Amino acid sequence: MSEHNSPVVSRCIQRLKGLDKTLVLPEGEDARIQQAAAQLVDMKVAVPILLGNEETIRQSASCSLTGISIVDPQHNKDSALRDALLGRKRKITTENIDEYIAMPVYHAVAMLNNGSVDAMVAGAVLSTSKVIEAAFAVGPKPGIKTLSSFFLMDLKNPVENISKTLLFADCAINIDPDEEQLAEIAITTADSAAKLLDDQPRLAMLSFSSHGSAKHPHVTKVARVVEIVRERAPHIHIDGELQVDTALSARVAQGKLADMGQVAGRANVLIFPDLDAGNIAYKLVQYCGGANATGPLLQGFAKPVCDLSRGASVADIVSASVVTMAMSLDQQ
Repeated sequence: MSEHNSPVVSRCIQRLKGLDKTLVLPEGEDARIQQAAAQLVDMKVAVPILLGNEETIRQSASCSLTGISIVDPQHNKDSALRDALLGRKRKITTENIDEYIAMPVYHAVAMLNNGSVDAMVAGAVLSTSKVIEAAFAVGPKPGIKTLSSFFLMDLKNPVENISKTLLFADCAINIDPDEEQLAEIAITTADSAAKLLDDQPRLAMLSFSSHGSAKHPHVTKVARVVEIVRERAPHIHIDGELQVDTALSARVAQGKLADMGQVAGRANVLIFPDLDAGNIAYKLVQYCGGANATGPLLQGFAKPVCDLSRGASVADIVSASVVTMAMSLDQQ
């Protein structure tokens, strides 16, 4: 498993071995998905279920399908699945429920909702908008209003003692979150980080300003979010507004801030002010910096869901699946 050298992924693999967690993969006719499922079986970390036409999958498979179940949504009309999907979104009604159940990604959501699988990973073929649209039928955890996402970024040769593993949020869902939404994204991401990292989550609320070095309503908004998070979740180590170099580099933080606190120069969770910043940043770090980007992993949902990049490799799919299933261990 040399491709999966992330410490987080390695820990997740060890946690999952022998637990027989079930993973539904709605894009079962894709060769990458089939190969990833075979690897997960070999690693003894999952019981994968591929959705799609069984004949098509078996005839086109370039790997062993031993230990992998295949379900055809076109022919599986289980009433329990209908009940698990009906009414989860306004547009899913008794008149069109059969149409939705026949769609692999909604079929997978129904399986997730009724507890017949532990996690869902999709997006190798479907666009992010299609996966997230279906995932909304999973619904939020109790008390959660803002559904969001994060990327697990595994850096190669980070400089200046920057944390090798970072969480980036939100990079996939919320285009221009307001103060309340951004605060909830931060709190939810801190919870995700606590489940995955072997270090205390330290959240940096990012901006083009550090502790008032610039004046603008965008800066004020981020600083206010820090206040909201501290009021609602005082256990979270959070600081901001911070420029990204101030958040990551102790050398830069020492030169810019009178008081570095617990986060500046040591951040391992970066919360971006909007989707423009988050989406651009993770792709720059991935494609220019060579980082492994796992995700986007969706958070705040009632069940573990991951949306893959359509450019995902087999190794990417395996990593995303492992992390997503590990997140399910904390929802039992």
